[in-house]
Amino acid sequence: IFTDSAILDRYLLSTSALCIMDAKKMKMDPSVCIPPFQWPKTPEEIHTTADEVVAAGHANLDAIVAVPDAEVSCENVLYPLMKAPNYKTNHKVCQSKFLQHCSTDPAIREAAASAGKKFAAFKVLARGRKDVYAKVLKLRDSPAAKSLSDYDQHFLNSIIKDFERSGLGLSAEKQKEFKDMLEEDSNVCSKYGQNLSSDKTTLLFNPEELKGCPQGFLDARKQDDGKIKLTLKYPDYIPVMQNCSVSETRKKLFMTRESAYGNNLELVLQGITLRKKIASILGHKSWAHFVTETRMAQSPEKVAQFASDIKSKAMPGAESDLRDLADMKKELAKENGEELPEPVVVEKWDSSFLHQHRLKRNYGVDNEKVREYFPLDHVVEVVLQIYQELLGLKFYEIKEFEAWHPDVRLFSVVDQAEEPGKLMGHFYLDLHPREGKYGHAAIFHLLKRTETQAPVDCMLCNLPAATEAGPALLLHSNVVTFFHEFGHIMHGLCAEGVGNATRLAKCPRDFVEAPSQMLENWCWQPNVLKRLSKHYKSSEPLPESLQASLVAAKNVHEGIFMMRQIYLGTLDMTIHGETPPTTLDEMQAVVDKLSKELSLMENPKGCNMLRNFGHLMNQYSAAYYGYLWAEVLSADMFASRFEANCFDKEAGLDYRKKVLAVGGVGDINEHLKSFIGREPNRSAFLRSRGILSE
Repeated sequence: IFTDSAILDRYLLSTSALCIMDAKKMKMDPSVCIPPFQWPKTPEEIHTTADEVVAAGHANLDAIVAVPDAEVSCENVLYPLMKAPNYKTNHKVCQSKFLQHCSTDPAIREAAASAGKKFAAFKVLARGRKDVYAKVLKLRDSPAAKSLSDYDQHFLNSIIKDFERSGLGLSAEKQKEFKDMLEEDSNVCSKYGQNLSSDKTTLLFNPEELKGCPQGFLDARKQDDGKIKLTLKYPDYIPVMQNCSVSETRKKLFMTRESAYGNNLELVLQGITLRKKIASILGHKSWAHFVTETRMAQSPEKVAQFASDIKSKAMPGAESDLRDLADMKKELAKENGEELPEPVVVEKWDSSFLHQHRLKRNYGVDNEKVREYFPLDHVVEVVLQIYQELLGLKFYEIKEFEAWHPDVRLFSVVDQAEEPGKLMGHFYLDLHPREGKYGHAAIFHLLKRTETQAPVDCMLCNLPAATEAGPALLLHSNVVTFFHEFGHIMHGLCAEGVGNATRLAKCPRDFVEAPSQMLENWCWQPNVLKRLSKHYKSSEPLPESLQASLVAAKNVHEGIFMMRQIYLGTLDMTIHGETPPTTLDEMQAVVDKLSKELSLMENPKGCNMLRNFGHLMNQYSAAYYGYLWAEVLSADMFASRFEANCFDKEAGLDYRKKVLAVGGVGDINEHLKSFIGREPNRSAFLRSRGILSE
């Protein structure tokens, strides 16, 4: 379609943003300045736009190749690889593929998923363009490269490395095989995600089968015949697993979830098989070796050592926690006139329920009582206030805009500290569950920064919505999740420099969670809890006694929760290791073995959490360990700069500039050293988790 530079220029003009970055200079009202998206209404719109994006991408690469060797420069070689129509600097990329995660129309979701596959295939092809790679090398070796800024040099080196990791050293035959496998893996992951989001499994229970669940929860799900209808989505699943005293009901819900989602187990097996072959063709021992090469950990061996160190400290506490859960199960059985056979076995569908009972009995923490103090609307309002204060920002809600669902809210973000009035970006909030929507909580970076557009992020999560039975009330854990996810939005919008428009500037996957994990600490501070809470009837804040109980119970059963994280990370690295399972039976055996060894609980027969462990079928394959790795760093950041005063404005702006603004450019360890004032260490993490000692 795009056969010359004039057509490409017209395409780029057609994709320019509707709102440029300096709102104050342009005298724009930030409450009406909107992102450039025009959300498609039909599958045909999506297909047409996706084809235009891919064609423009090819034309862009062709234009780079056409540059005479003697004229190569950043302007005609480097920068075109960092901007639209490439990557997410092009709003039409997101406009075409994002709705697969949140549209209520199955046809739109399917078309958007198809667009995502087209873009993934284009990226594979683009990274395999030897002629483009050759032109980049010409730039590297040119006189122009000698005067590059450190910033541009970083991206030039990153692009070269990216090409090298994309199989350009392979023969033509091997390169085709490599590209085909990458595209196939992308398709497999897409199908897996579609199975999760489109799942329509429902279960019906009589009210007595859900004894212990809050009445408001039951009323909101009651059918005309009096039965309670449940799905496998978190707002249904978690309250039952935590509160229902009927073991058989919890078991049924657990077993259903662990055996649902179509052919997802087969898709996982296909995925890990493809990734092993991809890594091997590039000369790596495993997919885990390939992935960790560019991460902070650098190798699976270092990940294994890290996990082993944490395990040695967590395991004694985990074993003690398991005995405590067994005692709790025995105690509850006796109260019901039952005598359990010894030794008492804690099943996977028991742990959350028994944990909640221990919190109630020994620490006075009744999560359903605590929930009354966290109405959703109030929590959202206060969390946004806190982030504005901490980072020197101002948010404006935009009331009139086009969205994919009436529940969606949109905000603009303006700088108040460094360049007052400067538009930092926008964010959408899409908070409630619905059919076909992404089933967990995540941030989607919809649009990245360039010289003429501000970035846009979106939070998709599944927090309860208000019903006729009452307002939306959050568990404290929901509050922590919202606080955490919003931290990712701030990371995306506060990252500076147009170079951050590309995936080449992303933080290493084993660091990217650290900034948001650090911010979770605010949810445990008494002065913050007082602000975040407001009883839905009396408007009173969470009583000090409940605050104290909540904080005191923070690390209860921390050992067993920590070992679950070790289990998940080890499972990920094992199936992506040097000898991954090659059959469904072998994959099941890995899950069964590691579950018993690390989570300390038998995996029920026929159950396999890989059916719904979505992290391993996206960017977190061979990277789940990063949650724990990053948490070590997050604890050190909080303890060193915020523990004494979590509203320290100087520390907040330092955090914004030294941690968030730099994105993935430069050495993360050096950025941390600058922010903390010394080399990072594990002591704060060990202390914050309670069960651990040095």
